[in-house]
Amino acid sequence: MIIIANQIIISNSISKQSSDAETINIAGKQRMYSQLITKMALYTKNANLQDDNISNLKKVIDSFKKADTYLKQKNKLQYNIESLDILFNKNTPYFNKIISSSNKLIEDPNNEVVFNQFFETIKNNEQPFLNSMDAIVNEYQKLSENRLSFLKKMEYFFITFTSISLFAIIFFMFLPMFRKNKALTNLNKELEKFKKEIEQKEKDKKSVEEILHRTNSVARIGTWEVDLINKEVSWSKVTKEIHNTKNDYIPSLEKGIDFYKEGYSRDRITKVIDNSIKNNSSWDEELQIVTAQGKNIWVRAIGQPEFINNECVRLYGTFQDINTVKLAQIELKKANEELNAILDSGTISIIRTDTNGIITYFNEGAEKLLGYKSEELINKKTTAIFHDKEEVLKRGKKLSTKYKKEITGFDLLTRLARNNKVDSTKWTYIKKDGTSIDVQLSVSAIRDKKGNIVAFLGVGTDITKLTEQNKQLASFAQIASHNLRAPVSNLSSLLDLYDICETSEEKEFTFGKFRTVIAHLSETLNTLIEAIKIREKRESNIEIKTLSFSKVFKKTEEIISEKISRLNAVIISDFSSIDTIKYNESYLESIFINLISNSLRYSSPERAPRIEVTTTINAGKIELKITDNGLGIDLEKHGHKLFGLNQVFHRHKDSKGVGLYIVKNQIESLKGTISCTSEIDKGTTFTITF
Repeated sequence: MIIIANQIIISNSISKQSSDAETINIAGKQRMYSQLITKMALYTKNANLQDDNISNLKKVIDSFKKADTYLKQKNKLQYNIESLDILFNKNTPYFNKIISSSNKLIEDPNNEVVFNQFFETIKNNEQPFLNSMDAIVNEYQKLSENRLSFLKKMEYFFITFTSISLFAIIFFMFLPMFRKNKALTNLNKELEKFKKEIEQKEKDKKSVEEILHRTNSVARIGTWEVDLINKEVSWSKVTKEIHNTKNDYIPSLEKGIDFYKEGYSRDRITKVIDNSIKNNSSWDEELQIVTAQGKNIWVRAIGQPEFINNECVRLYGTFQDINTVKLAQIELKKANEELNAILDSGTISIIRTDTNGIITYFNEGAEKLLGYKSEELINKKTTAIFHDKEEVLKRGKKLSTKYKKEITGFDLLTRLARNNKVDSTKWTYIKKDGTSIDVQLSVSAIRDKKGNIVAFLGVGTDITKLTEQNKQLASFAQIASHNLRAPVSNLSSLLDLYDICETSEEKEFTFGKFRTVIAHLSETLNTLIEAIKIREKRESNIEIKTLSFSKVFKKTEEIISEKISRLNAVIISDFSSIDTIKYNESYLESIFINLISNSLRYSSPERAPRIEVTTTINAGKIELKITDNGLGIDLEKHGHKLFGLNQVFHRHKDSKGVGLYIVKNQIESLKGTISCTSEIDKGTTFTITF
C-alpha cells in the first residue's frame, strides 16, 4: 500500500510538473509571439506590405490567440489561482488592442490610416503586455518550483518511511524467514521494481527541469540569488549566458554590479540595491551591461528582497536579455522624434486632407502660421476656412477656362495634383484674427499601391515678407528709372549741344549747365542711397530709446523758428494723452521737421498758418497727427504718388519731393504706417501710427 500510494502521488506530481512545464512553455511562446508582431511592425514600417507579410502576420495572430485561450482555460480549469486571474484581466485590454489592430490591417492591408493605427497600437501596447506576461511567467515558475519542492519532500518521505517499514518487516519476520522465503523473494522483487520507478521519476524530474531551462532560454530569462548572510551569489545558466561568462564562473555581488555600464546604469543598480536592502523595496529596471566579451547590451533586471526579523537576508530575481527589443524601441523613438521635428517645423505649414477636403492633419507650423489649434480643425473643417474666397473664385474661373469645364469647390485646389502635375501656387491665407498673409503652397496627392488617391498634402511657406520686398524692389526700380532718366537725358543733350558750340562763351554757358544737371543728379543719387540704407537697416540694428514727444517737438520748433516767425505761424501741441515713446530719435526728429516744414512751405497766402500737433492712443497703438490749414492736396489726382521720390504737387522754389519719401521709409522700417487726408484750400492731416 505504501509503494502504491507512493507511485500514485509521485505519478500525479510528475504529471503536474509536465503540465506546468507545458504551460510555462506556452506562456513563453505568448511573449515570443508579441515580440514577433512588434518586429513585423518595425519591418513593415520601412518596407511595403506584401501578401507574404500579411499571411505571416495572420499565422502569428492565430497562434497568439490560441495561446491566450489555452492559458486562460488552463488557469480556470486546473489552477484557479486568483493572482493569475488578476494578471490575465490586466493583460486582456492590451491583448485585445493588439488583436483588433492586427485584424484590421489583415482585412485592409493597403489602407495607410489602418497601418498607422496598427503601428501606433503595437508600439503603445507591446511593452505593457510583455510586463504582464513576465509576471504571469513568474507566477507559473513559482507554482512549478513549489510543486517540484513538494515532490522532493514526498520522495524523501516515502523513501524514509519505506526504509523504516522494510527494516521493521525484516525485524519481525527474521525468525520465520525460512517459512516465508517466498514472500521475502517477492518483496525483494517489489523493492527492485520500486527502485526502478524511483530512477524513472528522477529522469522525469530532470526532463521537467530541462523543459524549464529551454523555456527560459527561448525568452532569454535567467534567475539570480544573493545570500547576504553567507555572502554567496548564484546565477542560473541563462544568466551566465547573458553575461557571456563560463559555466564555472563564480559571481559575487560586487562583480555583478561591475558588469553594469559605467555611468547611469551602474549608479542606478547600486542605488536600487541599496534602497532594497534598507527599505524592503523591489525593483524593475532596464539598464545596460558590458558582457565578459566587451559587448554592450540592454537587460531587464528585476529584484526582490527577503526580510527576516527586519533584516534583509536574501535578494533574488530574474535577469532578461532585451537588447534586440530595446534597440528597436530606441530606433523607433529616434525615427518618431525626427519625423515629428519635420512635421512640427515652426516655419512650414503642413496640412493633410481627405479626398473631400476635410482636414486630417494640422502641424505646429500651420498653427503658428494661421493662429488655429489643430483640435479646432481636424475632422471638423475644410481648407476653405482660411482661403480667400475671391481668390478661390478667380482660380476656379481660370481652371474652368483651361479645362473647358466648370471646376469648383475643393477640386479647384487639387486639380493639378489629381493629374500628377506639380502644383506650386501663391495663395492668400486668412488667419484666425482676420489678417491675411501670402503663402507659396505646394499641393500633392497621396496614393495607395493601386494608384488611388487617398489624401492630399499641402505644404505652405509664408512669403509675405518676400512679396513685400519684391514690391519695394519694383517700386524702387521704377523710382530710380523715373528720376534718373531726366538728368541722364539732359546730360546727353548737353553733350550734343557742347559739340556744336562755336564760341568759348557758348561752351562756358553750356558747361555751367553741366554743373547744374550733375548737381541735381548727385542729389537724386544721394537721396536714393539714403532710402536704400533705411530699407537695408534691420529693425534690431536701429537704436531705440525712450523719447518725449514734447522735448523733440520743442527742438524742432527751435530749428525752424525763423520760418515760424516770418510766416506768423501758430503751432499748437497737445501731448497730454501720451508723451513718451520708444523710438529712434533721429527718425522722430525727421518726422517733425519734414511734416511741419511742409505745412509751413505750402501754407495759404490768404491766412496765417495754423498747425496742430497731437498724440492719442488708438486700438492700443500710439498715433501722431499733424494738421494744417494750408493749400491742401488733390488726393484723387496725386494720392497714388504722394510718397514718391521727387513728387511735387505745388509750385514752390524749395520743393524737391524728397521729405515725404524719406519719412515714409523711416516709419515703415520700424513697422509703422503713415496716411494722409486732405482737402484743397482747407488743409492736410498726416497720421502716423507707431
